[in-house]
Parts: sequence; structure tokens; C-alpha cells
Amino acid sequence: MSELTLAELDTRYQDYFSVEHRININIQPITEALPDIAQLENAIPEAFLLSSQSSELNMSALRSLNRLGELAEELANYLQQQAKKMDLLLQYVLRQQDIAEQRFYSLHYGGSGCCYLAQSPLPVLQAVEIRLFLPNNEGAVFCFGQVLSCQQVADNWQIKVVFTRIREQDRELIVRASLHQQSKLLKQHAEQRQLSSS
Repeated sequence: MSELTLAELDTRYQDYFSVEHRININIQPITEALPDIAQLENAIPEAFLLSSQSSELNMSALRSLNRLGELAEELANYLQQQAKKMDLLLQYVLRQQDIAEQRFYSLHYGGSGCCYLAQSPLPVLQAVEIRLFLPNNEGAVFCFGQVLSCQQVADNWQIKVVFTRIREQDRELIVRASLHQQSKLLKQHAEQRQLSSS
């Protein structure tokens, strides 16, 4: 599968909504062609695979508890505490994967891609390696993408990147994180409106 055209990238960027939120990302331009899905699987660092598996296991365990009835709540609380311990350890391991020289902060992100500010431009259609570190211990994602646009904003460059090589479970993780953040923002706005009207 080769790189996408600008029109294809633009269409893909519109596939999912994005949320305005600052998360830590690493962007590294690559000179070789975008890898295929099999090559992506081989390129994903172990810590990112563990993060994805941990998130899937937590969701699966909690879904299973819904069938237990009354005892489910206590058991769910216990499992969530254990999951939090594992998340803390995993977050420590993932922080070791954050490369300072490649670090940027998103303006917004979603299931299709992300947008961030950089001090230097990247060419449109440039292939990049992407590491997203999701908020609130929700995990991390390693994928590849292409630059959709690069526009100068004051002394910086606003760069939009589309995720073009990403595992579906990782895209779902990003979508869940962005929906969770959107929900928090809507709740904050509703609370602020209530305070200002009283």
C-alpha cells in the first residue's frame, strides 16, 4: 500500500471528529516509504503493545462483570484498583519511549489524525512516525502517517497529520480517549453556564 494523495488524506482526516486537547506526541519524519501493516506490527515498540493489550484486557474484564449481578460492583472496584497499579507502571515504562527531540503537543487529535505546532515546517505528504501519549493513563499509540497540511502561524508552523498506518485497536483507543475528553469538556461548559446563570 503506497502513500496517499492529498485529496485522499483530506477525505480521511474528515472521517472522525477531533477534540481540542493538548497531549504529548512525538513526530519523526521518515525517508523510506510508509510500511505496510505487517511492517507496522514489527515496528511497534514493546511498551506500546503492552499498553494496547492492557487496555483491551481491562475493558474485557469489566464487560464480563456486568453478568455477575450484586457482587459485580465490589469485584469491579477491586479490579479497577489493580488496573490502576498496572497503569502506573506502564505509564512509567511509556515515558521512557517519549523522545525529547521529537516531542510536540497537540492542538487537537482524533481517530483520523492530529494537529500540532512546530518551529520548522514539514513538506505536505511527508511520511512520519507518530507516538501519541494519551491523557489520564489511557495508553499510548505508535503508528505512521502523512502530513496533510503545513501552514505558518506567527513564528510557528501548524501541521496536520493523518494516521495512514495504524492498527484498528489503536484507532479505537484514540477515539475512546477523544470522546472521553470531549465529554469532560462538555460537562465543564455546562457547569460554567450553571454558575454564570445563578
